[in-house]
Parts: sequence; C-alpha cells; structure tokens
Amino acid sequence: MRPAAFTMLALAVAAPLFSSRAADVILVISDAEPDGRTVFAQLCTEAEFLKRCTLREKAAAHKDTLTISFKDVPPGAYAATAFQDLNDNTKLDRGTFGAPSEPWAVSRGAKGFMGPPVFIDARVEVADKPLTLELELD
Repeated sequence: MRPAAFTMLALAVAAPLFSSRAADVILVISDAEPDGRTVFAQLCTEAEFLKRCTLREKAAAHKDTLTISFKDVPPGAYAATAFQDLNDNTKLDRGTFGAPSEPWAVSRGAKGFMGPPVFIDARVEVADKPLTLELELD
C-alpha cells in the first residue's frame, strides 16, 4: 500500500475517536441558603443514578446561586443531582416516607410520582461541547 493511501486510511479509521472528546459540564444551582453551608453535586450515569456517583463536587453557598463545574466529562448520558447539607452530616436527610428533608434538585427538574425521579426524566447528553445545566433547589 502506498504511504499516502495508508495515511488516508488511518485518518478515516481514527476520525471517530477524535470526535468523541470530553466536555465540561457546568451546574448553575439556584435557591441555596446563602449561609456558607455545603452544596453537594453529582453527575451520574444511569447505573449510578440516586446512588454515590463517580463524578462528585461540592461548594459552599455564600450566595443563593452557585456554580459547580465538572471538567473533561466523557460523552454519554448523565443526570445531575444536587442538595444543600443544612446539618453538615454530608448526606441528604430524609423525612417521613423517604422524601428529602433538605433542599435538593435533579436535572431537567425531574420529579418522581409517589417515589423518586427516574433517570430518563433527568437524562442529559454530554457531547464534545460545554454543557450548562440549571438546577433549582427545592
């Protein structure tokens, strides 16, 4: 095979590998209590949803709106979750019947009916461009 033909073949085979680059995901979280308490955020795959996710960040809320960034997220389907830890125990507390008793949010405003939200309602696609998601704590 000629060197030029081999190079063109190699580029054609490798092109899909370069088009699936990681992207940054930015969460803009509103309605936080601006008392310096921690807001925990996660970016979850379907298998991790509503569990401890691999991609986790946290930030203190000094204003009612804060931004949390996830760098170089591989392309794919994710759901974002966030909650403000009002009692500093590093977990989302739950009240009667398992409903969250601290401010929380899920991407796309997903809400459950008689139970927790489902992944498909919170799902967002991360591609090769930055993605900004707005979450409003309840």
